[in-house]
Amino acid sequence: MTAINTRAAHAAAVTRLTNLNRAADQAQEQISTGKRLTVPADDPVAFTRAAVVRRSDTAAAATGRGIDAASRRLTATDTALAGMVDIVQRARELALQGSNATLSATDRGLLATEVSELLAAATSLAETRGSDGERLFAGAAAGPAYARDAQGVLQWQGAGRAPAVMIEGSSIAGGIEGPDAFGTTTTTTTGTPPVTTITSRDLFATLSGLASALTEADGKKRTTAMATALDDIDAQLTRQSTARATAGARLARLDSETERIARASLAAQTDLARLESLDLTEGIARLQRLLTVVKAAQASFVQTSNLSLWDQLR
Repeated sequence: MTAINTRAAHAAAVTRLTNLNRAADQAQEQISTGKRLTVPADDPVAFTRAAVVRRSDTAAAATGRGIDAASRRLTATDTALAGMVDIVQRARELALQGSNATLSATDRGLLATEVSELLAAATSLAETRGSDGERLFAGAAAGPAYARDAQGVLQWQGAGRAPAVMIEGSSIAGGIEGPDAFGTTTTTTTGTPPVTTITSRDLFATLSGLASALTEADGKKRTTAMATALDDIDAQLTRQSTARATAGARLARLDSETERIARASLAAQTDLARLESLDLTEGIARLQRLLTVVKAAQASFVQTSNLSLWDQLR
């Protein structure tokens, strides 16, 4: 019975020393990392709460990256649209000049040449790429935004909508599609033989029509064509102002969401610090207490282990 009790006491002492050393090692690790939670067993409730906060913060960070990408695209879109507005305003000035009946054919030809240059510039701006390398006005398509058809008319080649960012169940489009920014050209065909009539013009058809009107030799036809061109130009200015306002509103909302996410992230970091961070003073005091207990337990273990029957007989 004595042998069994001795072995049991020895095993219990070894186990206690092992547990104390483990606790001291854990306390040292907490001090070195500055965190009181290293494994779930440290505080299951706090560890679970910290995991939830961290997942939420990670998701918010991912949304933030999406917002940054959409903001860059919208900013580039607004810059391109501002360039388009300058082109259309210059085209309007040229249309007003060309409407002057006193101009010679040569003068109108020079104006038409400048309009053609404006058309080339507008075509180039329509292919502007964002920081991600994708064309801003092509929607979700990867190819060119515009290309000429068999009749040489520029047609939108995009598809779908520009990439959107999801924010709390709602989506915010990260761009403006070509038809929304520059309009579309539509025609109707009637009669026998069939006669095709243009019912609406996009920006490119408008500029092309202005160039053709300026070079029209028939005065009556030229007057009608110039009036149509001016109406189309005014419609383009209105459309592009609307597109810029839309881009601006989306940017404003994205900026607001960026600020909200930044505040939420700060709150999450504060929560994580409260849940995980170690009070250094408290941690050092606990380690010192543990080391003192370990030292005392080791001394007690040594004394107990040295006891034997010969010690009792002396």
